[in-house]
Amino acid sequence: MNPAPRAAERRAAVGCALALVVAGCGGPSFERAPRSAVDLGGHWMLEPTASDDALAIIRASIPKPRPRPADASTMPISDPGPVDPRRGGRGGGGGGGNVTAQQAATPPAWGRNSAGDFLRAFAMPATRLDVVEQPDLVTFAQAERRRSFTPGDDEPLSFTDRFGSRTVRAGWDGQAFVVQSSDGSRLHVLERYERVANDRLRYSLELSVQGLRTMKIHSIYRRATEAELAAPPPDGPPAPGPR
Repeated sequence: MNPAPRAAERRAAVGCALALVVAGCGGPSFERAPRSAVDLGGHWMLEPTASDDALAIIRASIPKPRPRPADASTMPISDPGPVDPRRGGRGGGGGGGNVTAQQAATPPAWGRNSAGDFLRAFAMPATRLDVVEQPDLVTFAQAERRRSFTPGDDEPLSFTDRFGSRTVRAGWDGQAFVVQSSDGSRLHVLERYERVANDRLRYSLELSVQGLRTMKIHSIYRRATEAELAAPPPDGPPAPGPR
């Protein structure tokens, strides 16, 4: 069999892979300025009828409770074997006998928090969103939570809160402002803020949590009315601290 065709195919595959690497992995860019002038600033109110049902998506993503293990007191006790005085224990295998070690389970991304609390904190859109856009600073405020980002900052933010430690990058990706949070392998959050038709603001969230399927939620915001601005800010979702 002539190996030449297979070798050619392998070289073509490698060439395609290198082309993809050169072109990038499809992730967002974090530029210091948008591709052309865009203003995200203003006071925005969530339009539930034009947005995804975030709560339903979150509830569908919460893992089902696992069956509780049988009570250890009801489990049969196996004979560990005869005492071996030379080893100071039972069984000829050096104290192993029929007893098997329990491997520690990998802790979930939400740690000691409930999965529902964890997902709501990251995925529930705010009812009201206030945005202040400046050339070197973009600020998002909701209820008592306030986040400010320097677009295209070369030094990612790093912080720790009750959900663990994460790093954050932010900047412009074309006409959209993006915020990316990650703790390495367990949690990845990608947020996009962009203007759309009819003077609306679209907020898109992609949340990947170890052990769960990736969650995507799209929310549409309209301009707040004078009456809404005069009213006290509505309560936002539980805040996980800076993202």
